[in-house]
Amino acid sequence: FNWRITYRADDKREELYTVAVDDQGERLSLAGAAQDAPDPSALDLDALLADAQPIAPEMGPDGLPLPPRLPALSQLVRMAETARKYAIYHADLRCVSHEAEILPRLYQTLNRLTTYYGQQIQEVYDSHDPTGEKRRGLELDLERKIAEEVENHRLRVQVTLYSYALLQTPVAVADLTLSDGKREAALQLVRNRYTGAIQRAVCHACGQATTSVALDQAGHLCCDACTRQCAACQEIVCAECGVEPCPVCGAGNCATCGRVCWACGGRACAGHAQPCPVCGDTVCLACQAVCAHCGKLQCRSHLRADGVAAADGSHPLICPDCAVRCPGCRQYSAELGVCGSSGQRFCANCLVTCAGCGRQVGPGFYEKGVGGKAYCHDCLVECPTCHALTAETTACAICGTAACSACSSVCRVCGRRVCAEHIRRYDGCSHLVCTEHGATCAICRSDVCPVCLEACAICGQAHCDEHSDICRRCEQVYCRACVKESGLCLTCAGLERDGVPLDLTAEPWMADERVAALAPHYRWRRLSNARYWIFVGENSFLSRAVVVVRRGQRSGQVVSARRLGAVDRLRDQFGI
Repeated sequence: FNWRITYRADDKREELYTVAVDDQGERLSLAGAAQDAPDPSALDLDALLADAQPIAPEMGPDGLPLPPRLPALSQLVRMAETARKYAIYHADLRCVSHEAEILPRLYQTLNRLTTYYGQQIQEVYDSHDPTGEKRRGLELDLERKIAEEVENHRLRVQVTLYSYALLQTPVAVADLTLSDGKREAALQLVRNRYTGAIQRAVCHACGQATTSVALDQAGHLCCDACTRQCAACQEIVCAECGVEPCPVCGAGNCATCGRVCWACGGRACAGHAQPCPVCGDTVCLACQAVCAHCGKLQCRSHLRADGVAAADGSHPLICPDCAVRCPGCRQYSAELGVCGSSGQRFCANCLVTCAGCGRQVGPGFYEKGVGGKAYCHDCLVECPTCHALTAETTACAICGTAACSACSSVCRVCGRRVCAEHIRRYDGCSHLVCTEHGATCAICRSDVCPVCLEACAICGQAHCDEHSDICRRCEQVYCRACVKESGLCLTCAGLERDGVPLDLTAEPWMADERVAALAPHYRWRRLSNARYWIFVGENSFLSRAVVVVRRGQRSGQVVSARRLGAVDRLRDQFGI
């Protein structure tokens, strides 16, 4: 198909573009066309037209020649539409270069117009055009001429079918029959009598032409790359029919020799697939498992995981015949035992050993006492306090009265279990403390929880929130009686009298980053009370630092470490 492509802008250009397609509508490459890589099969159109011979016309019944036979009009239109798409694509590519040539000319013309009309507008004096009508007229005239030039330089493309030519290539066809002694396959070879090229046999699997072919067991032609072999029957199979690896041994087998597994969908060897004794489906051995209790081989879908773990922590698989559902945990298991109280069967997870009589009992037939020990109902005792049956009773650490866990409580201070008469619950915190370790404020005699409020570290007496105070130097809480009017606790106030000089850099608290940043810059003295070590450091700049360590069994714990500045020393010196 020859297409005339016309490019119109401020100039006119024409081009004749040729597109060749075959009878299937596929484009054929032409020799001499611009291509990324040369195509050895490209058609030389000039040579084809030079070698072409007109088809001899057929004679009609009246002895006159008939017009040449052409393809159906619908086929010609379809091929022309296909060729036109390639022509339009070619025109789009050419428009890029044409527009690159048009734009400089358009800019030059617009520059000339704007320069000329700009000078005209500047030469109009205000006295000659008091209303601005002349300037507006020149501006409107400039806009009109700019629009005309833009429209004149706009690229317009027209693609028109100029002519077409129909070429017929003579071919020779040979119908062959290939046989390997067992099966036959029909083969057709086509030779182009103009070029001498032979259209070779096509592989059934990959669709590529090949010079050597083989017949598979289904009679398909396949190339060497698409040839497979069944490990069972040793027959050749094409890649499309294929062989599949056995899920058990991995050997490839064809559809004839293999057995499809109903569980995984794989194709196993005949020796590695067998019917399941439960459902009768053919299942490969990889999808079957042995019951850990009876040893019967069957589908994994029929097996259940034993609720009782084995010695290695795994849950073995058991078949439905061996699996019994435990009435306690509702899980299946083969490890069952008999409850000594009810005679009912429970799994090993639900059975417990009575700490009193040593019998195994199941859920609902035992109670757990203090420490998690289990007692059967026959070993339960009556609580002397509430008269309820309980697993065990514990004597009160104060009065010795026996009581169950519901009638007694554990003291948060000493950890002993005491009866309800010797336990106290504090409002606000709900801590339980025995009467021996209960505390009252030494000042106002109100009840104080010893868990929430520790005793004063200096005098050792309990104190409430209202009668507590904070030392301005160590910032720890003491009772109000142990904090002086100056705001210092009795420990910090005795710095000059009780302070012991020491090298803080040699102490184990240097591992704390806060202490390590302060220790080398001060001279230290140590104070102590029942709960804290207080280290006060001084230097020549009247500044101070304080490190507070909570005393413990080992090295203690750093509570705070900070600089105080000169104000703290001046307040001590002048009593303010």
